[in-house]
Amino acid sequence: MITVDTDSLRWLLTLAQRKHTIDGSSHAQLYSVILKASGGRLSFCSLVKDGVSSLMRLSIPCAGEGEVVITDIDTTLGVLKYHGGVLTMTPSQDKIKFKSSNKQTTLSASKEAKAFPHTPSTIAQWTEKSNALAEKISIDNLTYTTNDGQKISTCWDFSDLSTTALYEAFRCDSMNGQKFNQYVLSFQEPNELEIRVGADLKGKTITKIESRPFTTPVGEDTGFTATYGGGLEHIFQHLNSDIGIHVWDFTEAGMGYPMLITLGDGDYIFQASQL
Repeated sequence: MITVDTDSLRWLLTLAQRKHTIDGSSHAQLYSVILKASGGRLSFCSLVKDGVSSLMRLSIPCAGEGEVVITDIDTTLGVLKYHGGVLTMTPSQDKIKFKSSNKQTTLSASKEAKAFPHTPSTIAQWTEKSNALAEKISIDNLTYTTNDGQKISTCWDFSDLSTTALYEAFRCDSMNGQKFNQYVLSFQEPNELEIRVGADLKGKTITKIESRPFTTPVGEDTGFTATYGGGLEHIFQHLNSDIGIHVWDFTEAGMGYPMLITLGDGDYIFQASQL
């Protein structure tokens, strides 16, 4: 049995969906997760739907130990609307029971269910693939380990960034209904991280956030400019504490500028740049 706060679980699963806009419609990038309770935290680690562009590790406080399969995040959020306060989750064979005060709801839950609609991968297989990538990323040392064992450090590190300021910057992508789901991050000026969204037709917006990096590439005095997708507006809308942004230079390998967003408590979002 695992005990959590219902609102916290709702927050976790909402953020996990990583909704973004494609052709004017909102789509979730994650449909299912395996939640693991250990050391007082309930966490998940998962790649998004394309299996390439982003990896998330998110967690909330909990009591108890164990594992819970969330076969369908949307359906689970629909259940949580009718619960509140302290919530217990009890997994059993191919089921999970949610109980709060005098109310109990049962849902199907199986690792062998499909990770996404129209995919051959099961939730168990997708989690295994996600964990394999997570093992390459160290948020303590801010390094990425390549397939041949080389540890590569981030080149630019920005700390104590306000999620409110970042949300205000990224949400301008929705100005006049544009929703391109493209965000250009640029660090060229000495003390400013610049975020550009939108197009001139309905409003191109540039936001400058004061931030001095505490690491820069050895022997370099230039910055970087990279484009990211992945519903970053949705992410920062649901965060309320300062975060860090860390960027690798993988241009020589043809992989652009991958970004690591560190959230505290061991949580992070790894986001590839668009080429």
